[in-house]
Amino acid sequence: MIAFPLIERISVHRYALYPGRDGTGELDIDLGRGPWLVLGVNGLGKSTLLLLLRYLLAGPVRTRSAGFAGEREDLQPVNNRFFAVRVAGGADHATGKIVVRFGAKTLTVERSLGTLALHQAHIVDATTSRLLQTEEDYRALITDLMGVAQFEDVVRVLDHLIFYLEARQSLIWDLAAQFELFRALLTPTLSADLRRLEGEIVSADSAARNLNATLYKITQRRDREKNRRVTADDTRARIAAAQGELDKHVNDELALAKQLEAAEILRGDCNLQRKRGEKLVDDAAQAYEKIKFDVLRQAFAGVEPTDQYLYLKLLSEQICIACNQAAPDAAAELQKRHDEGRCVVCGNPRHLDHNVDSIGDVLAARASEAFRLLETRRAELEDFQKQYVKANDAVYALYDEVSKIRLAAEDKQGLIRKLRKNLPAEENLELTREEERIRTLRDEVLTFRHERETAERAIEDLLAQLSVAVEKVREKLELAFHEQAAPFFAESVRLVYAPRTAKIGQGGRSFDFPAFEVEMTSGATLGQFVRRTPDQVSLSQREYLEIIFRMVLIDVLGEAAGSLVVDGPEGSLDAVFAGRAGDLFARFSSAGQTNVLLACNIVEGGFIPHSLSNYQRSDRSDRIVNLLEQATPTQALKTLQPIYLAKVAEILDRDPS
Repeated sequence: MIAFPLIERISVHRYALYPGRDGTGELDIDLGRGPWLVLGVNGLGKSTLLLLLRYLLAGPVRTRSAGFAGEREDLQPVNNRFFAVRVAGGADHATGKIVVRFGAKTLTVERSLGTLALHQAHIVDATTSRLLQTEEDYRALITDLMGVAQFEDVVRVLDHLIFYLEARQSLIWDLAAQFELFRALLTPTLSADLRRLEGEIVSADSAARNLNATLYKITQRRDREKNRRVTADDTRARIAAAQGELDKHVNDELALAKQLEAAEILRGDCNLQRKRGEKLVDDAAQAYEKIKFDVLRQAFAGVEPTDQYLYLKLLSEQICIACNQAAPDAAAELQKRHDEGRCVVCGNPRHLDHNVDSIGDVLAARASEAFRLLETRRAELEDFQKQYVKANDAVYALYDEVSKIRLAAEDKQGLIRKLRKNLPAEENLELTREEERIRTLRDEVLTFRHERETAERAIEDLLAQLSVAVEKVREKLELAFHEQAAPFFAESVRLVYAPRTAKIGQGGRSFDFPAFEVEMTSGATLGQFVRRTPDQVSLSQREYLEIIFRMVLIDVLGEAAGSLVVDGPEGSLDAVFAGRAGDLFARFSSAGQTNVLLACNIVEGGFIPHSLSNYQRSDRSDRIVNLLEQATPTQALKTLQPIYLAKVAEILDRDPS
C-alpha cells in the first residue's frame, strides 16, 4: 500500500533564523488537517522553513533529473551545510524535528541543521516502538513506510509530489517525471527492475556507438597502412584484391545491419500498431454487443426481469436455461420475430406507443453506428496486420542477405590467411594483429547490441504491466482532476491519458510509456483553440495545473491522506483567481486525512480569507504560522512590524467575497 507523509508537527531548536515568540530559540508548530499558512515578508525565512521540512525527511540528497540516465546513480548528494551558511555561527547546535504520520504509524525525525546528519528517528504504532540512529536504517524504514521499493523513489515522491517549492519541479508537463513517479507508486515491485533494464539499454547503446566510432578510426588507419605497403608483388596484389572484396562484404554487412535495425524498429512499431488496433476492435465490439443487448432488452419491454433473463440467455448464447441444452432453432425463431417487428414472446404484431418506438429507433441508430465503427476498426486492424507481416518478412529477408554476405566474407578471410603465409613474417604479424583487433571490436559491437536487444525484450513486459496499473486508476484520476479543476479555471480543462512513444537509447526500439497531459480550451481566438503545452498557458494556469495534478495523485493514489507543501501559491494570481485558489486549497484540505502548508506573503485580496473559509474568524489565527512574530526581523520589519501585524489581523477578519 502506498502511504504519503502527513506532516503533524515541526520543531526548530536554536536556529538563529527562528528565535520564536519569546526569543528562547524554539519554534514549535502543531499541524492537523486543513490548510496552514506560513505568513511573512521577504527575507523572514518562509521558503527556508519549507525546505527545512523537505531536508528533515530526505536528508542531504536529491535525485538526478528525470529521464533515461544509463547505469549512473539516481541519488546525488547536496551541500550538507545548506542551512548552516544561512545564519551566523554555522548552526552548529541547531536541530530540526519533524513528526509525520503514515497511516497508523507515526515517524519522528531529528537532524542537525548544521550538517543535516541524522540524530535519531523514532517510529511508533499501536503496539510497537523503535528507535533508529543510522542513515541507512532510516532510509530503509521510510522506504517501507511509504510502500515503495527504493529510497530514491521516496525522494522522487517528496520532490515531485509532496513539495512544490521555489524551484517548481514540473510533473504534469514532464512526461519522464510522470513515468518515474508512476513506476515508483503503481508498480513498486517492478521499479528496481525497470530502472536496471533502462540503465542496461542506455549503457549498451552508448558502448556500441563508441566502439563503432573507434572501429571506424582503426579501419581507416589499417587501410592507409595497407595502401602504403602494397607493392607490385603478385602476392600482395592478390591480398589487396581479396581484402577489397572482404571490405566490400564488411561494408555491405554494416549497411545491412543498419537496414536490419531500422526494419526491426519498423516491425516493433507495426506490432505496437497491431496491438493497439486489437484493443480498438475489442472496445468497439464490446460497445456494439452492449448496444445489441440494449436493443434486445427493449424488445422485452414490459416483461419481468427474471423472464427477460431467460429469453436473453436463449437469444445471446442459444442455451435454454431451463434444461441447459443447446436450442439454436428456438433462438432463431425468437430472432426472426424480433427482426420482423413482432412480439418476441408470442409472435403477434407489436403495437408500441410513440415513446417506445422512438427509443427503439435511437437504439437501432446507435447499433448501426457502433457496427460501422466496429467494421472500421476491423479494417484498420487488417491493414495493421498486413503492415506487420510485410515488416516481418522484410526483417527475415535482411537476415538471409546478412547470412550470405557473412559466408562470402569468411571465404575471403580464409583466402587472405592462406596468401599471407607467403609474406615476410614481420609484416604478416603486424597486419594480423590489426585485423584481429578490428575483428574483436566488431564482436564487441555485436555483443552490446545483443545486450541492448535482450534488455529491450525484458523491459517491454514490465512496461506493459505498468501501463495496466496506470489504466486501472486512469478514470479516477481524470474524474478527480475535473472535480478540482472545474471550479478554478474559467476555461474547459481536462486531464487526458496520452501514452508517449520514445526510445530509451539513441538507437533500438520504441516503447509506449504511460503519461497524462492537459487539454485546455480557450475562446480567446476565433473558434476554439486547444492548448497542450506549458508555453501555451499563462504562468498562473501552469502552476495551478501542476498543483491540482499533485492534489489528484495524493487523493487517488494515497487514498486522500498526505500533505501538500506549496511555496508562494499567491504569486502569479490576479484579484479574481486569488479567491478561487484559496477555495481550491480549502476544499482539498477538508477531505480525508490531508493538509496543505502554504508559505505566502501578506497579500490583499481573497487568497488568505478564502483559504481559511472553513474556520470562524476567532479560529483563523490558530491556522497561521506568523513569522512576523517568530522569525528574526529584517531591518524594514523592525520599523513596520506593527503595521504588518495590524494588516494580518485585518485580513483574517475579512469574510471571503
